Amino acid sequence: MTSSDSDFMRFFRTVLIFAAVVVVLFAAAGTTLAQCAMCKAAIESSTNAAAVSKGLNLAALVLLIPPVSIFAGMFGVFYRYRNVQGRRNHSRDE
Repeated sequence: MTSSDSDFMRFFRTVLIFAAVVVVLFAAAGTTLAQCAMCKAAIESSTNAAAVSKGLNLAALVLLIPPVSIFAGMFGVFYRYRNVQGRRNHSRDE
C-alpha cells in the first residue's frame, strides 16, 4: 500500500463517519422535543400543534448548520496544520 492509498483510505473513513453522523442526526430530528419555553407556548396556543412543532424543530436544525460548519472547518484547518512549524524546522535540519 502506498502513502496515497493510505491517505485515500483515511479520507474515505472520515467521510464515511461524517455521513453516518449526519444520517443519525437527521433520523433523530423527527423525535426532538427540546424547545424553549416561548416556543412551547407558541406551539400549545396554535391550532395545528404537530405541524408547528415540526417546523420549529426543522428551523432549529437549519439555524444550527452554519455555526457547526464553521467550527468543523476551523477544527479541520487547525488539525491539518497542527505541526507546520515543526515540519519546517525538521526539513531545514536535514
